[in-house]
Amino acid sequence: MKKIIVLLMVLAMLAGCSGPAGTSSPVSTPAAPSTTPDPSDPAPAPAGDQKLVIGTGSTGGTDNVVLEAIASVVNKHTGITCSTITTTGGPEITLLSVSGDVSGGNNSTIDLYNAANAGGSFEEAVDTKNILQGFGFCTWALPVIVLEDSPIQSYADLKGKTLGFPPAASSSASVGYLWLEELGLTNDVKLEYYTWSEGCTALKDGRIDAFMGSYANGKAISGIIEIEATKGVRCLSMDETALQNVYDKTGGGVGIAALTTENNATIPQGATVNAPANSGVVIFNGDIPEETVYTYVKCVLDNLEELRGISQYFDGFERYAVAVCAENIPFHPGAAKALKEAGLWEDRFTVYGG
Repeated sequence: MKKIIVLLMVLAMLAGCSGPAGTSSPVSTPAAPSTTPDPSDPAPAPAGDQKLVIGTGSTGGTDNVVLEAIASVVNKHTGITCSTITTTGGPEITLLSVSGDVSGGNNSTIDLYNAANAGGSFEEAVDTKNILQGFGFCTWALPVIVLEDSPIQSYADLKGKTLGFPPAASSSASVGYLWLEELGLTNDVKLEYYTWSEGCTALKDGRIDAFMGSYANGKAISGIIEIEATKGVRCLSMDETALQNVYDKTGGGVGIAALTTENNATIPQGATVNAPANSGVVIFNGDIPEETVYTYVKCVLDNLEELRGISQYFDGFERYAVAVCAENIPFHPGAAKALKEAGLWEDRFTVYGG
């Protein structure tokens, strides 16, 4: 199997899946970035454009926390003036990158696949020059979850059942539609849409038979934790061949995650639950100068300890920076240069213009 991301609970990361605005769990929120570099820590300005406007999702979401923290550190340690704007998420940021209204911003691997292939909410394919990858920062494992005493033991048992999904336009739902199709379940389940917290409550109360769960870098979202306070939660394991087929069809747009007992107590010691995954990726427009993007990404890599002091989302950054990215979207050459110098590059990826 090309890509197995073993998610460990030792990472103290707790967030909702990338999807609708405002669904992430509470986290430590960094102070708003200053647009003026710290005079006590001067640095030479990079060549080319010295301004970056980075799009994020809603305030408090995983990507918003990550990108706000990075903006503050980049403004402090480099000559770049980096600002952020909030949006509805990856698809809007893609369109803003195409129009030149942002330099780049948050996206997810499934959003990148849809943009490049006219899928999901994209009626036309987007030139990948506008959505070049910079680095990944989070992976959300998305197994179907049921209560521990549920008679549902496999995905095949979902036929005729009511399955809860995150909101229809979310990237997590886009992942779900693809595996439903691959498993031949599209017309055999009744879908009901909820926010993450509402869906977990509906499962706990018995109003739905199953729900799409979310484990952010191995850590269950708050709704699952709330269920586990009174009831056990089981994760259904997906057929490895089906997962690999979806991975191959989407060029890694839908990743593959492996959960263990460290992630969910109902998984037996030594056993593995396979699940589809979606990952958060920072993108850049190809018109942004190589040196500017290089300086931005290098600043992140050089100041990870400072960033970890702002947010726990940077705890496992090195593990996710390249490994979780989509194989069918090139990297910005400036980002690739910084990642190669840091020893994080993987040759299965490509560099734009290379």
